[in-house]
Amino acid sequence: MITSWIPRGGALPHDVWAARHRGLLLVLLAHLMVLPAFAVTQGWSLTAAWGFDLVPALLGAAACIPRLGRVTRSSLCATALLSCSAVLVVAWHGTTEAHFHYFVMVGALALYQQWWTYLIAIGFVVLQHGAFGAANTESVFQHAHHPWKWAAIHGAFVAALAVTSLVSWRESERVREATQASEERFKRAFDDAPVAIALVSPRGQIVQANRELRERTGHGQPHGLRLWDLLPERDRVELSQSWPPGPDAPEVERRYVRADGSTGWFLWRHSLIRDAAGQPDHWVFQGVEITARKRAAQRLDHQAHHDALTGLPNRTRFDELLEDALGRGRDVAVIFTDLDDFKVINDSLGHGTGDQLLLDVAERLARELRAGDVLARFGGDEFVVLLEGLDDVHDARRTANRLAAALKEPYELGGHQRFLTASFGIAYGAGTGEALLRDADAAMYHAKAQGKARLEVFDRSLRTRAVERLELEAGLREAILDGQLELHYQSEIRLGDGALYGMEALLRWDHPEHGMISPARFIPVAEQSGLIVPIGAWVLQTACEQAAAWRAAGHTGFVMAVNLSPRQLSSPSLARVVDDALRNSGLPAHALCLEITESAIMEDPEAAQAVLQRLKALGVKLAIDDFGVGHSSLSKLKYLLPVDVVKIDKSFVDGITEQGDDRAIIAAIISLAHELGAVAIAEGVEDSAQADALRAMNCHVAQGYHFAKPLPAYRCLSQSETLSAASPALSPTLRTPVPASSKIPRNLSA
Repeated sequence: MITSWIPRGGALPHDVWAARHRGLLLVLLAHLMVLPAFAVTQGWSLTAAWGFDLVPALLGAAACIPRLGRVTRSSLCATALLSCSAVLVVAWHGTTEAHFHYFVMVGALALYQQWWTYLIAIGFVVLQHGAFGAANTESVFQHAHHPWKWAAIHGAFVAALAVTSLVSWRESERVREATQASEERFKRAFDDAPVAIALVSPRGQIVQANRELRERTGHGQPHGLRLWDLLPERDRVELSQSWPPGPDAPEVERRYVRADGSTGWFLWRHSLIRDAAGQPDHWVFQGVEITARKRAAQRLDHQAHHDALTGLPNRTRFDELLEDALGRGRDVAVIFTDLDDFKVINDSLGHGTGDQLLLDVAERLARELRAGDVLARFGGDEFVVLLEGLDDVHDARRTANRLAAALKEPYELGGHQRFLTASFGIAYGAGTGEALLRDADAAMYHAKAQGKARLEVFDRSLRTRAVERLELEAGLREAILDGQLELHYQSEIRLGDGALYGMEALLRWDHPEHGMISPARFIPVAEQSGLIVPIGAWVLQTACEQAAAWRAAGHTGFVMAVNLSPRQLSSPSLARVVDDALRNSGLPAHALCLEITESAIMEDPEAAQAVLQRLKALGVKLAIDDFGVGHSSLSKLKYLLPVDVVKIDKSFVDGITEQGDDRAIIAAIISLAHELGAVAIAEGVEDSAQADALRAMNCHVAQGYHFAKPLPAYRCLSQSETLSAASPALSPTLRTPVPASSKIPRNLSA
């Protein structure tokens, strides 16, 4: 359509119009200076020549008046320039060449980009040519034919030029509109991009920054800042010294500092833009905001390297710090700390209280350490300390003593004061972190084995014992599979008539290389490693089968006594294991007596009582072993009931022949057993004097080397073995009448 070729005619920006208007006024000024001189060359007088400048000069002067509007000033300047063309035509005596000046002026007027300037030009040409031609044809034309006709022809030429200019103007508008649209798209893409973008000069200065970068950094006008000015102080030197980056440098994560001083993270990518000559023009930096991701990663890293409850470094982080310390080439100390009897607090007061106690412990330990020392929690009730810069191991011992003293202060838990101790193990030296931790752990366990609330420093003997323990545990696992374990049985003899009351099953380990290994060596290892549970089940099954075999052979008047470990007592499947052993062997329940140490029951009296009741429901007898050596009180005696047998520990029996505390304690235990209707059995009777003393105190049953040693099953209950082993019990002294108070309770009989 024709209208599509018509310029839109939008007004120029004021500064653009002003610059073009000044330029056209300078063109007018040049004409005012040249035209008089040219007129003189064409034969005009000097006065006439200067007279030619009068009209253009007046119009040009008016076009300079600021208070006039843009349209008026533009029109005055256009008319003044067209007047210069008219003067040139007259001064040149109407020559054809002079008329071409009009086309030059019309082209110059296109700078205003206003359609009315073309109307002025067309009207001026027609009127000037027609009027001047009518008055004096030779002043405008070199012929005398119809001046208005030729004026119209000249006007037509100017109009054609105007149309051409308008078309060119419209095309220029289209190009400009397309360029503006492209620039606007780029600006929107640049400003509205979801990533931060900065155009950076080769010297590192920010030339332009988009909205995302401005808003993220809080710098409203980052133009002129260097790129590294956006970084924290300690990161700026690295970037400034490495500038400019290589064109193929990989993306990099960098912190940035906001205008308010807070920091964030950008993932920066960049590309180099070169100019037409191939030289670096600017860099385009794109920053992806990754602050949330970095903080999430930092939280995960912190969780992976720190204890969730206390916030202290965990095992993984401690290992790293320990290796770093050893890498500095100096001796270090590792203090391994384990709280004593923490399980009792957890079980009695609840895990919430236990967690609060752990927080208090962590705080106390941290207060006693130097700023550079490391305190970590490995889990449960285990804390580990790393010390550097010590003169010798005595410095580590003094630190551990301070830690122990801090932990002994009372704790406020559940409205009551509670007290806590800990066992400490110290390893000092260089080597590997794994070895130091292993040695400190071994020293700590040795401290616990020595009675808890102690401090032990690792030496080679502890390592030897630790290696022996590992070898013993490995061998014990093989012993279970290879059938190296066996049971020996020791008789329990009635003191009243010398008859057999029971047989106690005792575990033995016949090692293929080392021979018989003492139970005192391997039972604690089995207990700590958990092997005591399968071993205990095997012992129970084997003892029940042997007792059933003896009963089938006619030996029915005895009970089989089997010891239960604390680990077995805490097993929820204990009652089922006992029931399975009885059913599989065919042994009557009343012919089985399960011996449990008093200390094992007192670790958790209420739980133990529930287990005892389930066992009692099966019909088996229950015995309290080593009665009197535990840490119970009479107020907790109810948790030991109901029991059928009370066993007096050998440590008391050893002193029974002396008039001292042991004798009084034994008398009290025997009296208590009588009152409870239980059988009192004295352990470790070594000679006749002890047997006589126990008989005189109305003790029911005794066992020990005085009667019989522990023997393999094939040597038990035979006539020769029984007569030789029990001969002291069958001496005439036992045939004397027994006082009524020493009669065996009804539950003694099998």
